[in-house]
Amino acid sequence: MKLARQSAGRFQYQLSEEEAQSLGLLVEQFPVGEHSRVKNSKADTAKDEREKLLNESLAAHRKELRLMAGDLIRPERFKTLGAGRLFSVTAEEREALLQILNDIRVESWRLLGEPENVDMDVSSLPKEKLRYYVFMCLAGDFEFHFLTLQDAK
Repeated sequence: MKLARQSAGRFQYQLSEEEAQSLGLLVEQFPVGEHSRVKNSKADTAKDEREKLLNESLAAHRKELRLMAGDLIRPERFKTLGAGRLFSVTAEEREALLQILNDIRVESWRLLGEPENVDMDVSSLPKEKLRYYVFMCLAGDFEFHFLTLQDAK
């Protein structure tokens, strides 16, 4: 994966066919799990109201991201380029994609039991949790590349 072009708030990334398919399949998984709700440790009416408002706001934002996720992986976003694909997004769409990838990574980590060491021995994971490990690693890898490739230019 490499940044092919960046101009006027638009990014074009050159992806291999495998990277394009992986990105599409990963973003299709959003949301990975039920988002963890924010919870106060102490009972307090004012804090409870703020907690409720925060959770409602987070749910609305996540719903908006879910709608954007489908748009971000439309086939026409991935133009054939040699043996790979050219993936184009605006700066705003790129930010939404980074939020989606981060949510996938964090929720997958949470569903794995919030391990301290993410470089775990995957052979010890139950089969049904292995997918979350793959999601977590793949989302983190895409996040890293989308962020560092922008800084490289």
